[in-house]
Formats: sequence, structure tokens, C-alpha cells
Amino acid sequence: MGIALTDTEGRTAYGYATLDTRKCQVLKEIARIIDEEMVHEIVLGLPLRSDNDKPSETAIAVEKFAQELRQRFPKHPLHLEDERFTSFAAEEGLKADGWVPSKDSKAAVDKAAARILLQDFLDERARGEKPAPTTSD
Repeated sequence: MGIALTDTEGRTAYGYATLDTRKCQVLKEIARIIDEEMVHEIVLGLPLRSDNDKPSETAIAVEKFAQELRQRFPKHPLHLEDERFTSFAAEEGLKADGWVPSKDSKAAVDKAAARILLQDFLDERARGEKPAPTTSD
């Protein structure tokens, strides 16, 4: 799972980390990141299908995970965003920077895809297409 954060102004996204969901307690790690990095909102990629309107098993699992995040972090607005093509765009961007795929490529691609997803969200917000950030203490 790729994790991206923004600069302090909330304008520019950067790849932060990847979590191996098979080897760590994901909610615990996300809680740590939220606390340490003073995260105010969560943007979660939703793997929508291009071929039809039926949700995939993965999309259903992500929606369930989103509910867990909402329950665990009720003060943090959660936004589900279409993540179609972010991995492809991430791979292309990495290749353009000289990256060569290897057996450990998934982490690099996930982190870059998370950055793309968050940057797209921030750009849409800047254009007024997404709600302005909320402040909650």
C-alpha cells in the first residue's frame, strides 16, 4: 500500500512510504503516520473497473477498509478517489526517471501511484472540483 503526504500548504504531494499489508498492522501504522505527520484528511484509492459498472472484489474490500478508517479516525475526513491508471502512470514516470523494474518494483510503483492519486486530488481541489479542507481539532 502506497502512502503519500502533502507539503505544509497542502499543494504538492510526495511519496512517503509503502506498507506491506501482509506483514504489518495497517491501521496501527496509519495511526502512527497520522500522529507523527499531523495528517488532517485521508485520500484512499478506489480501484474502479473500466469494463463495467460492477465493483470488483478489490473495490469492495477497499470500501470496507474505508469504513474501518472512518470508524478509527472519525475526525479525519476520508475521500475515496478513482485510482484507475495511477499504477500505469507511476511506472511510466519512474521509467522516464531511469528506474528499471525489478522483483522489488511493487513498493516503488505503489508509492509513486499514491503520490499521483493525492496530487490529482489536490489539483482538483485547487480548481474547485473537490471540497475545501476542513479544520477539526
